[in-house]
Amino acid sequence: MILEDPPNPGMIISKKLTKTDLARSVKLPKRQTKTVLTMMNGGTTENLQVGKEVKILDYIEGHEYTVILRCTENGKYHFGNGWSTMKNSLNLQEGEILNLYWDYKNQQFIII
Repeated sequence: MILEDPPNPGMIISKKLTKTDLARSVKLPKRQTKTVLTMMNGGTTENLQVGKEVKILDYIEGHEYTVILRCTENGKYHFGNGWSTMKNSLNLQEGEILNLYWDYKNQQFIII
């Protein structure tokens, strides 16, 4: 895994998972997500309203997931399609913290 040394805390999205996140799509913290979007190619509100495909790498398990990052009309960010596959594969539970690092050089998230 190649991360900046030290990792830039501004490129991390950290989310404590709720029952709703696991039953539907995961809502992402707005401030953290907006900071990451400044380093994401095509990370504009207009593009995200349609949905942007992003990769999420799990180096520990050796898996790669593709999810759709969206922004709703009221400015909330969430993972849509692909989230269900990822959460089930990782066996994520309510109360767990999902930490994602935006690797802007490779334009992908890394689970940390």
